[in-house]
This record gives sequence, C-alpha cells and structure tokens, in this order.
Amino acid sequence: MNITLAFVKKEFLQIIRDPSSLIIAFVLPTLLLFIYAYGINLDAVNVRLGIKNDDSNPEIADLIKSFGQNRYVTSAVYNNQNQMYKDIVSSKIKGALLIPDDFSARLAAGKQAQLLLIADGAEINQVSYTQSYVSSIVSQWLQNSRFKSNVSQPAVNIQPRYWYNQNNNARWALVPSSLAVTMTLIGILLTALVISREWERGTMEALLSTNIKPIHIVLGKYIPYFIVGMLSLAFSILMIITLFDVPFRGSFWILFLVSALFLYASLGIGLIISSAAKNQFLASIASLIIGFLPALMMSGIVFPVKSMPLFFQYFTHILPPKHYVDFIRSEFLSGTVAVNVVSSSLFLLTLGFLFSVIVYKKTARRLDA
Repeated sequence: MNITLAFVKKEFLQIIRDPSSLIIAFVLPTLLLFIYAYGINLDAVNVRLGIKNDDSNPEIADLIKSFGQNRYVTSAVYNNQNQMYKDIVSSKIKGALLIPDDFSARLAAGKQAQLLLIADGAEINQVSYTQSYVSSIVSQWLQNSRFKSNVSQPAVNIQPRYWYNQNNNARWALVPSSLAVTMTLIGILLTALVISREWERGTMEALLSTNIKPIHIVLGKYIPYFIVGMLSLAFSILMIITLFDVPFRGSFWILFLVSALFLYASLGIGLIISSAAKNQFLASIASLIIGFLPALMMSGIVFPVKSMPLFFQYFTHILPPKHYVDFIRSEFLSGTVAVNVVSSSLFLLTLGFLFSVIVYKKTARRLDA
C-alpha cells in the first residue's frame, strides 16, 4: 500500500511539473467550452439582405419595414438593381429580394404573387436560413395585411435563385473551404512537430552551435515545408476539380499566390510554436489549439461568422483561415473578386512578415547566446 501511494504521489508531482498535462486537463477544455458557448451559434443571425422594390403601393412599405424590424435580418433597400448585384458579388450582402411592380395588384386580385430571392450559393450555411427568414417575414406580413381575405394559399410564391451554386450543392462550398484546414495543418502542425523533434533529439543545439547565420537557419526551415505545402495544395486542387467535380471560375495564378501567402503566415505560426514548445507532444497540442480549432470552427467553414457574438466576429478577422476561406470560396465559385484578393493578400502578407521577423529574432538570440 505504501509503495502504491508513493507511486501515486510521484505521478501527481510529475503532472504538476509537466505543463502539457495541465494544458490538456484544464486549458483545452476551457477553450472548447468558451468557443461552443459563445463563439458558435447555429442560428444565422443578421443575414444581410438587399431589397429592390418596384411596387409603388404604400402598403408594400410595411413589408419592407418588417425586414428591418426582424432581429435575424439586416436589410438594405436599393434603388439600383445593378448595384445590389455588385454588392452580392463583393459579399457586402448575402441575398437579394426583388419585389415586382405587380406584386400588390396580384394579391388584391386574389392571384398568386411572385417574389424573386437571390442567395449567395457560396455561403451554403446561410442559404436555407435566408430563404426561411424571408418566407416567414412575408407570411407574417400577409396575415396582418388587407390582402389576407383576397388570396388563396399559397398566396406568395418565393422563387429562389442560387448564384454560383445553382443546385445548392453543399459540397461545392465545403470542399474548397477545407483547403484552409489542410493548409493550416501542413503549415503549423508539420513545422511545429518536426522542429520540436529536433529539440528532443538534440540536433537543434548542434545546429545552433555551428558557425551559421540566423537567416540561413530560418530560410532552411521555411523553404522545404513551403514547397511541400504548395505541392499538397496543387494535389488537393486537382482532386477537388477532377474527383469532386467542383467548378473553378477564378484564376489559378491568383489562387496559388494568395495560398502561398496563407502558407507563409501558417509556417511562421508553426515555427513560433516550435521555439516555445520544445517537445512534440506539447507542440501538437498548441498547434491544435492555435491552428486547427480556429480554422475549423471560427473561419466560417461550418458555422456562419455572422451568427457569432460581436466580439468573436471581430476576433475572426485576425485569424488567417477566416481571410483564406472568404477568398477560396469566391475564387472557386464566383471567380476572382478584386476586393477579396487585395484584402486577403495584404493581411496575410503583413501577418506572415511579422511572424518571420519574430522567428528570425528568436533564432538570432539563440545564436548570439
């Protein structure tokens, strides 16, 4: 019994001295609880909807006002239909509702009226919510209007049109977006584990003791995994287009350029993790917390960013996967959108450069020591 107690005491002391065990036991569950409690909401709150009204009947103004008063919809009224379409392309709005000029006249005559709803098919997790919210608001308005007694059911036929994804195929939106997770794992997890392995085996100390410049070590760590990552990207894109039959409507040159910047930023995160966590186990846990979980749950791949609390919506904008997911979806399904390309490129380039400077400074400090 005394021997057993001694071993139990020894294991508890080892757990207390090992930070990785405490991270798994307390930090990781806490992070997941906060993400699931506050960062994820399965309701698509604040669907951004554009409305173009061609019916001059004053009663239709009440219908438009109903959209503005709904907590699930942020509506904007357009006088220019072409401008509304441009805002869909640039992702300023996620849907558009067109009210024809004979809408109220048909309701008053007891005939079925038509509404055209255009939804951004690239945002597959918002399409069904957008259609559901529009249908619910129109039905509620109709029940409170004077047209209620004149029409038979269904009084209003909402005709959906899905831009960039006519068949509303979830695979078209999800499969390209998965590149963000793949590239994150390659850029962060691979570099963090490989370099941590060198620390464990003692080869990193031997390398640092040689007469070599910091820039050579940094480039020697960046270039091989950058090449591996880009080859993996090319292989994945080939699989997406040929095997999964997902259309590609953008530019391959721009796709590889922005992907290279995203990989550049991810490699920097991995190298920073490896310099802080010098064993593979702790490096893998840190990579999952910093890289994999945000890429999967807070980038907009599965859960709409607009459904998150305001703090997390702003927080996602400092995460590289969020910018890359926005870019990769539009590049595959909508084609090259200049605003997405420029904003994503500038952010990823700035972040990647900042991380590379941090890696260089830490490497140079070790060599000087």
